[in-house]
Amino acid sequence: MNIRCLILSLLVLATTQAQPNFDPATYPGQDRTWAFHDAAGTSDTTAIWKADPTIVAWASGHVNLQYGTHVGAQWQTPEKAYGPAVGDSFDVVVLGRGGQITMTFPRPIRNGSGFDFAVFENGFSPGAIELAWVEVSTDGLHFVRFPNFSYTPAPIGGYSTLQTTNVHGFASKYRQGFGTPFDLSQLQLAFDAASADSDDFHADFKQQLLSNFPYLNLEQINYVRIIDIVGAGAALSCEGLPIYDPYPTSGSAGFDLEAVAVLHQVEPSGQSQSIDFTPFGNQILGDASISLEAVASSGLPVDFEVISGPGLIHGSVLHFTGLGQVVVRATQAGDANYAPADPVTRSGFIADALQHLYLEPIANQLTGASQMPLHVRSSSGLPVSLFVDAGPEDAVVDEQAHRFTSGSVPGRVTVRASQTGGQLNGITYAPAEPVFAVFDIVAAGDAAAPQSFAQWQLAHGISGSGGTDTDADGVVDFVEYVGNSNPQHAADRPDHHFEAVPGGYIFELRLNGRAPVRVQLWESNDLSLSSNWSEIIPEVLSLSSSAPGEVPARFIRLRLPQQGLQKFWRFQFEAY
Repeated sequence: MNIRCLILSLLVLATTQAQPNFDPATYPGQDRTWAFHDAAGTSDTTAIWKADPTIVAWASGHVNLQYGTHVGAQWQTPEKAYGPAVGDSFDVVVLGRGGQITMTFPRPIRNGSGFDFAVFENGFSPGAIELAWVEVSTDGLHFVRFPNFSYTPAPIGGYSTLQTTNVHGFASKYRQGFGTPFDLSQLQLAFDAASADSDDFHADFKQQLLSNFPYLNLEQINYVRIIDIVGAGAALSCEGLPIYDPYPTSGSAGFDLEAVAVLHQVEPSGQSQSIDFTPFGNQILGDASISLEAVASSGLPVDFEVISGPGLIHGSVLHFTGLGQVVVRATQAGDANYAPADPVTRSGFIADALQHLYLEPIANQLTGASQMPLHVRSSSGLPVSLFVDAGPEDAVVDEQAHRFTSGSVPGRVTVRASQTGGQLNGITYAPAEPVFAVFDIVAAGDAAAPQSFAQWQLAHGISGSGGTDTDADGVVDFVEYVGNSNPQHAADRPDHHFEAVPGGYIFELRLNGRAPVRVQLWESNDLSLSSNWSEIIPEVLSLSSSAPGEVPARFIRLRLPQQGLQKFWRFQFEAY
């Protein structure tokens, strides 16, 4: 091919590609042309706040979940998209690149005046958003996609931001806490335009619209499907233009769905009722089955169904058929006197074994602290991840190395320990319940600043080693330091408790929130052998902190199962 022919072919290709249709509208009745609505909090926005009084219900279940690529197991919890939006970065199910989920609702969505539902994502700032197509269906088979427009002119890098006014008709357009609303009337207008050939839709979008809309009842929308868009430019808008969003990302790639709010729904007739469905949690495959417990406030019988996963229902018994997450929905259809109850969904993982986490209490930290060790272990031996769920922006923790850096800003921090399940030595473990620890970042000299044992001794006017018992109360000074009791008053001893309960034992400790110490639990079945002691991983029932302004303290409640006829335990405290 000569150069002249190559140039000519490129010119012909350029003239046949879709061009931005800034004005006029792509179809008669289009709710907005470019520039599109701006970010939440501006004067030109359609953002729906998570506590908006026009919200009448929330998505309560899902079907047909398909994860895409580059999404970690810790983000694969669809139940986090049920119920009201929280407005944080973690209460989400992450779809992965090209993944999708179909949300269901207590009652059908209907076409009312204005917007009818809204989709919430978890973008942490204006423009820090990931895009997804939004489709609706009445029968669960034929889905109609909302017209969508993307005028972002070129690819953007991973973790970059979008100009909000360049996108429209996608989920999501707004930052966390604010939903992107959708009006079902736009589907009717788009279909009418496509039927009359008075549109500028891309051929593929138009064909899907004409094929699926006849099956849609705008007064009974039972399903909303969210499909992640891989924003590299291969995906096209309804006009045939390339769609760009932050790409590539990994670990939690794809759309982060927090919730779907309903603004207009079909209202039932009859008295209202509700379902109380007891969570059944994670289960061991070898147990074979579990009885489900749910009651309706009406007194009518409750039905169960497996939505997904390795389980079968016989009456009120869930039988396990394999390993994995099982999702069960409880329903009550109503009768001549009662309206149908809102369905309630519960889930659990079926595994060979269960596990739990032990996150040692964390003392307050100084501003400017770097690479401070935090200590966490799982009973399974699988690796545990740590995350900062709340706190000053520059407070960070290394997920795997468990080292904390405080940054320069004081504030209260919440660290979360997570283990999402997996295999070890041929055993499949269920995900562990997360454990949270709260502590404060403070400036040096603050009354709540961390305090070494030597500093504590000086403050109490005592000296000696950690094994000294200054007040002769039977508790050595280092243990009084850990418990923040007065080493010069025998009546003031550390506040620790032990209790035998059915199937095990409970330990309760009150610890000094300023003392940077490790708290380990050891056991033995023979006190005559010093070598017989071994460290164990207790289950954390609760781990809390005193309120800001109070004497810094940590309160931890631990459980140990009953094993054998004779056991001895001891706590080991070690400064770090």
